[in-house]
Amino acid sequence: MDDSFYDILAGHYDVLQLNGDTSLWCSYISDLISDYCSIKDPDVTDLGCGTGVITNYLASKGLKVTGVDLSPDMLAVASSGDETGTVSWICADITSYEGPSCGCFISTMDTIGHITDAGALASMFAMVSELLEPGGIFIIDATTKHHFEVSLGENVFFEDYDDFTLLWVNHYDKENKINHAELTLFELCEDDLYERYDGELTARYYSPGEICDMAESAGLSKLAVLGDLKREAPADTDERIFFVFGKNNI
Repeated sequence: MDDSFYDILAGHYDVLQLNGDTSLWCSYISDLISDYCSIKDPDVTDLGCGTGVITNYLASKGLKVTGVDLSPDMLAVASSGDETGTVSWICADITSYEGPSCGCFISTMDTIGHITDAGALASMFAMVSELLEPGGIFIIDATTKHHFEVSLGENVFFEDYDDFTLLWVNHYDKENKINHAELTLFELCEDDLYERYDGELTARYYSPGEICDMAESAGLSKLAVLGDLKREAPADTDERIFFVFGKNNI
């Protein structure tokens, strides 16, 4: 997607992406950190933090958190929700991020799928491995083959809310594993008028094997592969899969 269209979507992103599951997402990620990270109260870097829902939740639990995103408007929304005033917000490309080391990296809500260049994604894994402290973890989620081929496929979607309406025309290229969506957003303005915005979204399907191979090549070990917001193996009909990778203690 054009970076500027993320800025346009910023005010509606949580409604579209979380589908009312804000607390479930936040507690799920927090529990994974507690269960798999060997470092007590690790510093956390959220790569592709978007509007900062999870970022701010982790900060509210007393963790030192950094949110990284390429969209200034997403970061503006995220920082406005930082009730602790402790989060560091950085506008940067997450595939070439140069920040301090930390005990936990997270990258959620389909972020890696929007990195359509496999080489760039591999570079992100290498960066995470380099900056991750021994005993630390990297948590990501990825959309599944079922999501791209069945749920999205060649379908047209319509989302209508009080203050905006979104039209989504989808096409998934099975051979190249690329999903392309044409989006039209109508946003309510003054005098009951709507302003129209058009944009495109491109995402790539990475199989669990490809993701695990990238992590292993970067020096990370697989700790868990879990179903959609569950603590068990993925089912064939899950829309997303969660991965937890670790860095061994030295």
